[in-house]
Amino acid sequence: MAAVAAGMMVAVVQPADAVTTNQVQFDLAGMAYLGFGDVDGATGPKTTAAVKAFQTDRCLDIDGVVGVMTTDELDAQVTKVQQAVGADPDGEFGPATETAVKTWQGAHSLTQTGQADAATMTAMGITRVKDCTPPPPGVLAAAVVQIAQQEAANPARNHEIGGYNCNYYTTALGLSGTGAHCSNGWKTQAWCADFGKWVWNQAGAKTTYVTSYYSSFETYGHNYGTWHTGSPLPGDAIVFSYGHVGLVVSATSNSVTYISGNTSNPATGNDDALLQKTVSRSYSAIVGYASPVAR
Repeated sequence: MAAVAAGMMVAVVQPADAVTTNQVQFDLAGMAYLGFGDVDGATGPKTTAAVKAFQTDRCLDIDGVVGVMTTDELDAQVTKVQQAVGADPDGEFGPATETAVKTWQGAHSLTQTGQADAATMTAMGITRVKDCTPPPPGVLAAAVVQIAQQEAANPARNHEIGGYNCNYYTTALGLSGTGAHCSNGWKTQAWCADFGKWVWNQAGAKTTYVTSYYSSFETYGHNYGTWHTGSPLPGDAIVFSYGHVGLVVSATSNSVTYISGNTSNPATGNDDALLQKTVSRSYSAIVGYASPVAR
């Protein structure tokens, strides 16, 4: 976090150390969101604007913060450029990649800037700007269910690892967490809402109003006009009065099946996990449902 002007503070990279910031800036400069001369290891408004421009092009939340999802997308784009020019595909733009890009540009009658700008990436066959057209509601719901099921089946992150409440989803959202550091670098806090928000975001839903509190999904539903207390739909968030939220997978006239994070794991008894459960639709703890809205 660095002071910029009139007492304003700009937070760009998490964790915000000079080495990490320097690499983020080099990656952004390598793809022409910054100039190479702007790589100084210090956060500031120019870097924040570049991060936001990249997030806009890749259909990410536009907050100027380099959390896990932005980092993953940045690494993936740099890797594609490196593969195209025959550089070491390590996901980190550096002098060797810059030189390789210059050579490639020269061989393809492009200005040898060393930056994979829009024209260069087009020539490489790499999509620089994603199509952010919102999917139809049915497609959005199907995507939510598919992603939730994939996550529940992924042993690399479908349960807490590294300590109490240490989870991938709080970390992936770029949140600071509320407790001590986890041994694997993940963040720790109650995470059922973080899982729901992450899945909705990955599926292409708006996540404004959704926070790390389970009740924020009800707030979301009221603000977008999608809150309902009956007829659960696949992809909906199901909110419980005891402080929990999950994502609806399917429903019948009598029951609703959902996947939720931060759920007691009977397989181990000592960590919480992503689990699928089925309850009666008449279960008194069900407060209601919020349907996601495509962004």
